[in-house]
Amino acid sequence: MKVAQYLAAHDGVITTADAVARGMTPSEIEGRVRAGLWSREGRCVFLSVEHELTDAARIRIVVATYGGVIDRASAAWWHGLITTPPADVQISVGRSARPQQRCGAQADSKRRSYPAEDVMTLRGVAVTSLELTVLQASAELDDGIALMDRALQTKCVTVASLRKALDRNSGSHGMRRARLLLTAAADLSESQAERLFVKILREYGITGWTHQMWVAGLRADFGWAAERIAVEIHGWRWHKTKSQWERDQRWINLVHGVGWVPLVFTWERLTTEPEVCMAELCAAIETRQSAA
Repeated sequence: MKVAQYLAAHDGVITTADAVARGMTPSEIEGRVRAGLWSREGRCVFLSVEHELTDAARIRIVVATYGGVIDRASAAWWHGLITTPPADVQISVGRSARPQQRCGAQADSKRRSYPAEDVMTLRGVAVTSLELTVLQASAELDDGIALMDRALQTKCVTVASLRKALDRNSGSHGMRRARLLLTAAADLSESQAERLFVKILREYGITGWTHQMWVAGLRADFGWAAERIAVEIHGWRWHKTKSQWERDQRWINLVHGVGWVPLVFTWERLTTEPEVCMAELCAAIETRQSAA
């Protein structure tokens, strides 16, 4: 592959070693820099001025400069799991690596190593495996629950493969939250979400509810008989089947048809915004009490 083709395939980023491997001499490389055709982005790392400093180019520059492994949200973007990468390229390097004095892209560098099973090469870049990336990004991002949910829905990872990666990296930063999310994802009965709902109800001092109440011939997870409010608690969306989805719609319609207020809360919302969920529930209770 010639230099021009290499640059086109690598987002305009090239190292001295790659340029020499394609027939260029060190003096020719320096000549392009002096002529303004290439900008120096790091030690022996260059960007062709014919290419923009894109998000992909930033990642390639950081990898070439630091010689580490792209991880966390940056890896999630490289894998195509999220649409917007973090402002600083996230990378991990070996503990013996020398700190870099100059890099043309901002980097969030951590000193740590990963098991060989959790590192792969994707489009020429060393990056954490899909499973470890899902775990790290889910623990770090505000919408990490949704990220893990999508990954499980599309079956690009499984609970079993995520658990293996988690065990190999137990103790690493963020793995405690990742284990919490994975434990919830593996709970097919949705009982964990119900236990969380009870815990939040008690924290907010909300009373008058009954667990497992029959309404309109169907069993609601929670009910307020005096106010005629029925609540359904959902676990992870990736467990949903078409029949379950149809059952949910039928439940809402029937509960509403007999004059009850149907409310639905998901594990994701109960985890990320419990105060909003309780505000919605309290508003419904106050409205029905006022009407009575």
